Amino acid sequence: MKMLTRRAVLLGLAGAALAATLPAFPVLAAERPEEIVGRIYAAYGGNGNGPQDVPYLPDVADQLSGENHPGFDFFIDAQDFDKVSAAVTLVSESDTSALVRADVTNFGQRKTVEIDFVKNGADWRIGNVRYPVAGGFDLRQSLGLAPL
Repeated sequence: MKMLTRRAVLLGLAGAALAATLPAFPVLAAERPEEIVGRIYAAYGGNGNGPQDVPYLPDVADQLSGENHPGFDFFIDAQDFDKVSAAVTLVSESDTSALVRADVTNFGQRKTVEIDFVKNGADWRIGNVRYPVAGGFDLRQSLGLAPL
C-alpha cells in the first residue's frame, strides 16, 4: 500500500489552485469562421495537398464525396496551385450564419471567394463557396442543392 506523502498533497493542491485560475475552455470549442478559412488557405503551403477535412454542412459533404464534385478546387478556382496566399475577412456574422471573404492569389492571379457558414449545433460548417461576380461559380448550385 502506497502512502500519501506531503509532497504529493502539496503538488496536488498547487495544481488545483493553478487550474482554478485558468479560464475554462470547452475541449472541442467551435472555431471561428475566419479561422477555418485561414487554415484552409494555409494548407496550400508546403505539403502540396491543399486542405483536408474541411467542415462542410452534411448535404454539401455528401455531394462532394460522390460524382457531383465540380472537378476543380473551388477554394482557389484551379486544378493546381503554386504559392497561394489569401487575405481573409469576416464580412458578417449572426447567431446562425456568417460570411467570410477571401482575396486569393494563385499563380499571380487574384480572385475573390465568398464562403457562407451555417452554425450546426456548436460548430460552424461551410454551406456554400461562391465567386461574387456576374455568372460566378456557386458550389450549392453546381451540386444541385437548394440555396441557403
